[in-house]
Amino acid sequence: MNKILGYIESGKKEGAKVAAGGKRVNREGYFIEPTLFTNVTDDMKIAKEEIFGPVISVLKFKDVDEVIARANNTRYGLIGSVFSSNQ
Repeated sequence: MNKILGYIESGKKEGAKVAAGGKRVNREGYFIEPTLFTNVTDDMKIAKEEIFGPVISVLKFKDVDEVIARANNTRYGLIGSVFSSNQ
């Protein structure tokens, strides 16, 4: 839990915006609110490392070539999602 909260603090310090969540749930146990970050860039720790917690980052892109280049420029690759208004 402390490691996940550390990632959340890192995202804030590096300039990402918490759009939802970002805190420990106020009850017994080791629960963290589902957290959504916006304004995330590729050089931020929360974009480069796998958090393994209820944290997701939104990164914008301009075209498919950019997405492919950015997806291939990482040490990790367990999951990736693309949401677009184009089909």
